[in-house]
Formats: sequence, structure tokens, C-alpha cells
Amino acid sequence: MNREDKLQQLLARTVDPAPGVLLALHAPLQGLDFAGAAGAACRESGQLLRTDHHFRIASMSKTFTGVLFARLLEQGRISLDDCAAGYLPDGVARQIPVVAGHKVEDITLRHLLHHRAGFNDFATSSEWFAEIAADPGRARRPEEIAAWALRHGDLVGAPGERFCYSDTGYVLLGIALETLCTREYWRLCREQIFDPLEMNETWLEGYETPRGELSHPYIVVDGEYIDALQVHGSLDWAAGGHVSRLRDLVRFLRGLSDCRLFDSPETLDAFLTGELARPGYHYAMGINRKRIRGHHLWGHLGHWG
Repeated sequence: MNREDKLQQLLARTVDPAPGVLLALHAPLQGLDFAGAAGAACRESGQLLRTDHHFRIASMSKTFTGVLFARLLEQGRISLDDCAAGYLPDGVARQIPVVAGHKVEDITLRHLLHHRAGFNDFATSSEWFAEIAADPGRARRPEEIAAWALRHGDLVGAPGERFCYSDTGYVLLGIALETLCTREYWRLCREQIFDPLEMNETWLEGYETPRGELSHPYIVVDGEYIDALQVHGSLDWAAGGHVSRLRDLVRFLRGLSDCRLFDSPETLDAFLTGELARPGYHYAMGINRKRIRGHHLWGHLGHWG
């Protein structure tokens, strides 16, 4: 049995209890270029999952957002220690809460990028699930998402005090990008990341024309699988709103590691420089580093993909 067959067998053993699983391994120095799939793209119809299926990458979108800020940093247009509110519309900035003894101006771009602004994670709250369940197919604009997130949930600390993973900060970062660049977030991703790397089958859901067949994402509620494809894909935007496929994600990670998105290796170093979030886990500019069995792994998880 060759290496590819063994990997496919591994997928078959791994798929349960998930509806489906996809795996891509690209290691040219090891002579490895593998893509495999197991399970279902749709539980209801029994359609099998294929390696060319598109899927919601969820919070992996945060890495795209981080890249855009690293490019602005390289161009000298921002400092990570700039006040984040200075890049937000006044109507959004006025809604940002802070703990007693601090002010909105204390929150920096670095705090938002590293999940240290003091926000809780609205996207995993029961209140947000109820909000979505009431009208799952409705498109939501970024300012609406930000306003809801900033109104709900308690603050977890002062700016810079502690790590708390939060989609709120990345929605605000997307709004800041549009304000700073006077260009839509989806266009920035396409022009500065997707087109240069020939990621032609990746798109921002709710903002661009779909470019392929989307597999069904599922969430588990009280032990039952719920098809989340009925939920409009616009609800997480710059924090987790893209759709992609294996081949495009391999192109992105290869292009990122080869420094094709930046002019200088120093920018890539800055992009990867993060803070300790918890033992064995560092978070940088929309990308994290984990230590597993003596190896450092870079990447990002996605919750609802």
C-alpha cells in the first residue's frame, strides 16, 4: 500500500462522527502532494464529499484580514500601536465599551489583531445563536454585526490585559480596513491576496458571485446535526466569511510562507510575531502557532465551516 492509500484510509477512519473530512498535504521536499476526502457533502441527500467541493473556511478568514494589515504596516500607513478607533467611523467608535478607568483610545490595532481588546466572543454566545435562528437567511451588514456584538456580552478585561478570542475585534478590523483604504473588504482580499496567488475559487460569501458548489456545513445542537447552509454567509464577514477549497488554501499557505504577499521577509516576521495566549499557543496577526509533539504548526481553525 502506497503513502496516498494510507492517507485515504486514515481519512476514512477519522470521518466519524463528522459528516465529512477533507485533507490536503503539500510537501514538495518530501515528494508529497495529496488531496483526499471522506464522508458526505450533504447528509440529507447522501452526496459524497469531493476534494473539489468548496466549503466555508470560517475563522480562517482572519488570516486574510491579518495579511492586509501586515501589508499596510509594510507600506508605513499604520503602526500596530495606533488607536484602533482612529480608523473607524465615528458612529462605530462611539459604541465601543471599555472597563472603568480606561478609554476607547487605549485599544490599539495590535490589541484587536491579537484578541486582547477586552471583548468577549459574541459569535459563540447563545444570544447570537438565537438572533440568527430568528431569521437565518437574512444578510447582515458589517456595521450591524459590530453594533450587535458591542451591545451584548460582558467585557473580559482592560485593553491589553488578557487574551480572549473574539470575532468582534476582527469585524471592527474589517471596517477599519474599508475606512483606511476607501475600498470594500472583499475587493482588498481579491486584489491583494487572491488574484496574486491565483486563488480563483475563493470568495467572500454574500458579497461576491459564488464560484463553485458549496458543501453543507453542520453544527451539532443537543446531539443533532443542523445544516448551517441555511444561515446566510455574511454574518461573520472579515472574521470568518470566506468560502474556498483545498487547492486554493494550499496556494495561500505556500504563497504566504514563500513571502509572495510581502515585499520584505521582515514583514512576514512581524506578521508571525504574536503573544502567548496560553501554554503552547501563540496568536499573531490572524494566525496562530501551536506546539505539537515538538513541532511548531502555523495556521488557524474554523468553527462553522
